[in-house]
Formats: sequence, C-alpha cells, structure tokens
Amino acid sequence: MDQVIDKELISHLLRLENNQQEKVLAYMKDLLIQDEMNKRADESEKAISEGRTKSFDQFNRSFEQWKANKRASMK
Repeated sequence: MDQVIDKELISHLLRLENNQQEKVLAYMKDLLIQDEMNKRADESEKAISEGRTKSFDQFNRSFEQWKANKRASMK
C-alpha cells in the first residue's frame, strides 16, 4: 500500500464538516481492520494448506506443559 496522501483527497477532507470527517475516519478505520482481517485469514488458509498447523492434541499438550511450568515458577 502506498503511504502517500493524495492532494485531491486532502482537499476533499478539508471541505468536510467535523461530523462528516468523523464518519470518513470511522469508515477508513473499518477498511483497514477488514484488510488486516483478510490478510490474516489468507495467511491462515495458506498455513493450513501447507500443513503448518498444530493439532488440538499438540496444542493441548503444549498448553498443559506451559501451565505446569507457570505454576512451578510461581512457587
């Protein structure tokens, strides 16, 4: 994504009232969040298709080990 702000965009934003600017900002934030979620979903789908995931049993064993280590370190 280009990190350059278009002069036309700025000129249009400057014409907006405060409440309109807030709506535009909220819309832009939503777009960025959706874009990030889509990227994460694509990465997850790719990891699954390439077999780079843990089974539930592997995760559960790791989690139980983490809990045991955490308890031991708190004593």
